Amino acid sequence: MKSRQKKPWSVFRKMETKALSFEQLSDIFGFRVVVGSVEDCYRALGAIHTTWSMVPGRFKDYISTPKQNDYRSIHTTIVGPSSQRVELQIRTKEMNTVAEYGVAAHSIYKDSAGKTNGTGHQISKETNAYGWLRRTIEQLAEGDNPEDFLENTRLELFQDQVFCFTPKGRLIALPRGATPIDFAYAVHTDVGDQCVGSKVNGRIMPLMTELKNGDEVEIIRSKAQVPPAAWESIVVTGKARAAIRRATKNAIRKQYSGLGARILERAFERTGKVYSKESLKPVLPRLARKDVEDVLASVGRGELSSSDVMKAVFPDYKEERITQAPKAREEGWFNLRNAAGMLFQIPGRAARKEKQEDKDKSDALPIRGVRGDLPVRFAPEGAVPGDRIVGIMQPGSGITIYPIQSPSLTAFDDQPERWIDVRWDIDESNKERFPARVSVTAINAPGSLAEIAQVVAANDANIHTLSMIRTAPDFTEMLIDLEVWDLKHLNRLLSQLKANSAVSDVRRVNG
Repeated sequence: MKSRQKKPWSVFRKMETKALSFEQLSDIFGFRVVVGSVEDCYRALGAIHTTWSMVPGRFKDYISTPKQNDYRSIHTTIVGPSSQRVELQIRTKEMNTVAEYGVAAHSIYKDSAGKTNGTGHQISKETNAYGWLRRTIEQLAEGDNPEDFLENTRLELFQDQVFCFTPKGRLIALPRGATPIDFAYAVHTDVGDQCVGSKVNGRIMPLMTELKNGDEVEIIRSKAQVPPAAWESIVVTGKARAAIRRATKNAIRKQYSGLGARILERAFERTGKVYSKESLKPVLPRLARKDVEDVLASVGRGELSSSDVMKAVFPDYKEERITQAPKAREEGWFNLRNAAGMLFQIPGRAARKEKQEDKDKSDALPIRGVRGDLPVRFAPEGAVPGDRIVGIMQPGSGITIYPIQSPSLTAFDDQPERWIDVRWDIDESNKERFPARVSVTAINAPGSLAEIAQVVAANDANIHTLSMIRTAPDFTEMLIDLEVWDLKHLNRLLSQLKANSAVSDVRRVNG
């Protein structure tokens, strides 16, 4: 047996860091009981618990469930003489050696597995410490930078553990505060990436549920799943964080790669060449990229133009440029003409002008909850029936209607007196269109804008305004202010635009 008494400075530091009173400390006095066998550990525990009262919640059996670094011992706290709490550790000599000198002093050796430790013996690959070391090395190999590795290792080293089980009985050790997402990544990276739900002890539970000791966790998977970037703020294990970051980067890279492939397909087609990824491999050094996917992603991001790729693949390639400005202006953006050769006109403006007289007569929006004598207008991003809406009182200018998901509303969080509860009041017999703003990323090719406009017209929507917010040699990002009937109409239009070959990305803009 060994004993120790906590030094005054250690007592003070623990009270300060843990926000505890002196009476709440349970380890001012500590005893270590070292016995000959595992059976003796439990015999000693029985003798102690039958002599003194145990402090509930202060018992941990690291013999039955060892720590990841192979630490094994029984911890318990009792109420000893004079009602003083005393902490006890019960372990064998072998366990004590590992605890004192680390895994290098491990006395479990096998001649058929592991690496020699310098004494002619070999450390067993079945030990927890060996498994933890292997996972740590995997994280180092897969990590993007040393900072991530250090952060992830620190997260796992300095946290208490919880022990959970798979449906087949496999034990998974996790840091305290871990979620089913952490559990999924601990089982396998693919399981984590495909996780869409979880069952904890047979009940479907949210993925952010904090796991407890003894929980049985079953992961529900889908091959179509891509882990959301927001998961990174939920998980607590380094492996899960690293995997989520990697999956997020891969998803973004895949999106840019797809856009780049479509840009190059059109570039090859314009010159009468057949596009293939194999044709890009010989010119990778010339393009300063390590693989074909890097080339495609760089083209999609606008870092590498399609003409540069064409010149690398075909040294005699000459880019054809339109140098006559008047002709380009006559044909409009993207060589925009309809089948009859007439300049395309954005629909809706004439109709809006014709309806303006009728609107001026009533000057009222179909919004319930506002006074008729106050001017009402929509926020720049618009709102459509089906959106949950709120009104914001603007002193001197009336009421502005925002969709509830608009980030602009955060500016009024500390001004609740300006918020007005409003509802849609639609007259089915006199329907009208409402404003909505979308962002569209389109490939730069003749007729691209015409295709977008045709999709809008085919879906019975109007384009009010259109502006180019980002241009690159191969693609353009634009903001389009639309007029649609309602939210279903808008969602259907977005789906149709996304399915068009000229469109790389389309999304609604809120704020």
